[in-house]
Amino acid sequence: MSKLIYYVAATMDGYIATKNHELDWLYDSPPGNDATPYDEFYQKIGAAIMGATTYEWIMKNAPDEWPYKNIPSFILSSRNLTIPANINVIVTQDNPKDIATKAKIAAKGKDVWVVGGGKTAASFADAGELQQLFITTVPVLLGSGIPVLPVSQAIRVTPNNRRFLRSGAIETVTAITPNQTG
Repeated sequence: MSKLIYYVAATMDGYIATKNHELDWLYDSPPGNDATPYDEFYQKIGAAIMGATTYEWIMKNAPDEWPYKNIPSFILSSRNLTIPANINVIVTQDNPKDIATKAKIAAKGKDVWVVGGGKTAASFADAGELQQLFITTVPVLLGSGIPVLPVSQAIRVTPNNRRFLRSGAIETVTAITPNQTG
């Protein structure tokens, strides 16, 4: 069964980018060659979900290299976005539950990658639609920036795997425990 996975790198103090949406800290401190290979993760992905700011960052920084060419991507936005004709993108204002359902169908049995940003991932966590976190914590402190997962309610996680990398980064994979109502 498909699951939604938030796969992201974050600083030790819990940020995924600077306030200006810059990632220099990540490029200056890559996780290293003992990190889980991106290709291994990506082979299990059948669809992607991202916010408009993440989409615009990708288009600004790699306009000719859309990284999700072979899978459908869902972009959460209420704005008109310029979408190149050669990429499979659906711009949507639907709620997280409806988007998750559509993305899982589009993924055809594979998992769905919630690319980011943090607010987008948090909206799926708050809606009970995010099943897994795969966070690579890089040994850098920013002091401020874009939070990794600014949820509006507490979520419980169960650690499944933790690996310490030679670079000092830590890969942590956790399952999100569904909220119990009583």
